[in-house]
Amino acid sequence: MPDQVHISGLLSLAIVGLDHWKKPVPHPVSVDVTFLTDFSKALETDDLHYSLNYLVISTKILQFLEKNYQRNFSSLGGVGNAVFNLLEQERKACSEVKVAVSAPKIDIRAPAMYTTNCGTAGTYEIRGLRALSLIGIFTFERLNRQYVTLDLTFTSSNTHVAVGEVSESVQNYIELTNFKTVEALVKLTCQWIFQNFPTVEVALVQVTKPNAIVYTDGVGVSCQYTRAELAGEDPLTSVESSGEESHFNLPVTSQNEFSGSHSVYVAFGSNEGEQLKNINEALDLLHQHPQIKLESTLALYVSKPMYHLDQPDFYNGVVKLSVTDMNPHEVLDFLKEIEYEQLKRTKEFENGPRSIDLDLILFDKALVNTPRLTVPHKAMLDRTFVLQPLCELLPPDFIHPVTAESIHTHLARLLHQTADVSVQESCKLIQLVPTAHGRLLEFNRDGLSPTMLMGVFNVTPDLFSDGGERFNLDKTEILKTAHYMKDQGATIIDVGGVSTRPGSTAPSVEDELSRVVEVIEAIRLDRTLDKIFISVDTYRVQVAEKAIAAGADIINDISMGLFDKDMFAFVARSGCGYVMNHTRGTPATMSKMTVYDANPTPETVVEYFIDEKNGLLNPLPDSTQNLLGGVCREISTQVLAALQKGVRKWQLIVDPGIGFAKNGKQNLALIRHCSRVKRYAQWNTDMNSYVSFHGMALLMGTSRKKFLGEITNTPQPADRAVPTAASIVACIEQGTDVVRVHDLIEARQAAQTADAIYRVE
Repeated sequence: MPDQVHISGLLSLAIVGLDHWKKPVPHPVSVDVTFLTDFSKALETDDLHYSLNYLVISTKILQFLEKNYQRNFSSLGGVGNAVFNLLEQERKACSEVKVAVSAPKIDIRAPAMYTTNCGTAGTYEIRGLRALSLIGIFTFERLNRQYVTLDLTFTSSNTHVAVGEVSESVQNYIELTNFKTVEALVKLTCQWIFQNFPTVEVALVQVTKPNAIVYTDGVGVSCQYTRAELAGEDPLTSVESSGEESHFNLPVTSQNEFSGSHSVYVAFGSNEGEQLKNINEALDLLHQHPQIKLESTLALYVSKPMYHLDQPDFYNGVVKLSVTDMNPHEVLDFLKEIEYEQLKRTKEFENGPRSIDLDLILFDKALVNTPRLTVPHKAMLDRTFVLQPLCELLPPDFIHPVTAESIHTHLARLLHQTADVSVQESCKLIQLVPTAHGRLLEFNRDGLSPTMLMGVFNVTPDLFSDGGERFNLDKTEILKTAHYMKDQGATIIDVGGVSTRPGSTAPSVEDELSRVVEVIEAIRLDRTLDKIFISVDTYRVQVAEKAIAAGADIINDISMGLFDKDMFAFVARSGCGYVMNHTRGTPATMSKMTVYDANPTPETVVEYFIDEKNGLLNPLPDSTQNLLGGVCREISTQVLAALQKGVRKWQLIVDPGIGFAKNGKQNLALIRHCSRVKRYAQWNTDMNSYVSFHGMALLMGTSRKKFLGEITNTPQPADRAVPTAASIVACIEQGTDVVRVHDLIEARQAAQTADAIYRVE
């Protein structure tokens, strides 16, 4: 290594261009000079003749600067090059001379330095430039600005660079922009310097986050680029965003090319007029667009209004669209067209009542931040009425494009928080199941609603449980029975005209119709029974059509659409509620089809059991896991088939089918773990489809079933009221929403007791 002589911190005054106040006045400067030389002769002779006299050199530099006190050197580079050229004689005795000139107060943002070893060009440095930026991937980092410290080093083809302008420009860019990573920040800062200072050829930026890890002085990265390396990048812009945010602010970089197909998620809401009608019309208009396909709907919710609290509750949900060759702004334009031109929404004030509201939540994983549109939606992570339905459409490993955390993690965090009642009275949702004729079933989303009773009204001569005791009733007897069921707590009366017991033979369509339509019409003519929901236990679309026309609300299909290919199309057309009951085979063969093997699905299909607050559930023992997986998997196939026929997910109630293709041990396992049915989800990567049972009401039908008789040695179905009541309590503990029962008195008392035990805030 060459020998060196140093002069450090030689203080003087000089005019180095305009200062921060735009004045050409003398400022303190500090000069450092390093001489690379050879000490060998001076060491041999100890003669000053062979040594560099730093006193003489220092005096020479000071006298030069004092003499040129009023000279405007134009920049730190001007001073540095002048001092370098002043030392012409000294340079002859050295292999290299480096001159560094710093000005600690030329700019109030950060001190600057210029270094040269040739006297015609050099390197500028700006050290410790601080800026408040939104940077980071964690939630708290997206909601609050933090200081970053920058060290800038750059070379210029021009000696004179106004370092104050560089500091100001970079600081403003960083504070008006936001970033996910420091890697992006350093690259974009280099690009910004090249874009705004055309004489800069090479730039090195080091960024430190001093508060990222509290037990370090700071963490960060540095990176160097040449102008040529970034020549092909799109020009940068900055979007103003000041102060701390109550919602997420997003990076400005975004995708420009949107050809091809994209998965788009749109949230909807309505709290004026006929809310469900408004929502369905909006979704139909979306689906009618030649470049938009409605891929998936999900549960329908009621939420309390936010911000402006004195207004009606909202109906809310989210849908998944497949959009072809449209960019986010074109989708936004069509959403606004539906709102204001098609459905005639009027907006009186911000966050006020609205007939329809359509918000673009996600557009694949694109990032958009313009004055008109921000994607992902800024407020999505603060709203249960967006996150809960959205998590019914996205797998648990879907990562928020900005926060780098999964959407499901954000939901879990939100569900553990206490609502700010000044913003929203409650963040808890009510789940709706629309049925035919405008009636709505309601369930608290947190599973704390009173258990709903579905009373069995069988009108067949060959049922296993009641031996046809209600077969061929006249109108008076029908109404007497219906009133009795209502008085004993039934919310739904399930009218059945066909036996589904193992080994039974189905009647003709005509016979089934004659049995059920008469009961439905009689109940609907009695205005005192208007609040009763009527379901029809049938798997035939001809019966379903006539039953709904007669006034029924729900189709309870034990075949989950397998016995009649036209059933789903009718359910979609009619808008009725639909109970999807798991089964295999036919009533004649189902008792032999009770083997549930391990997951036979391909590697492209992933199954989950997800608790919204606590994440993925641990697997159960193999036989139970296989049973639950098999039942849910087969139901999910039919759910997808129904959705493809236009059925809305919010019409569906799921029933795992106790006694249908299950033996006694399997029935007990299903009861023991039926809460997992509501937590099932399946992601098919090949089909880009995600099916989730979250948001679907759960119905359990254990009443008088054979396995209860085997446990209690009660061969007669009518004698199984007590074991039925016990099974109801177990189902309620597991979060069941509806129980289908024969013995209403005992069932009501059991449900009331279980609700008091388990359904407590």
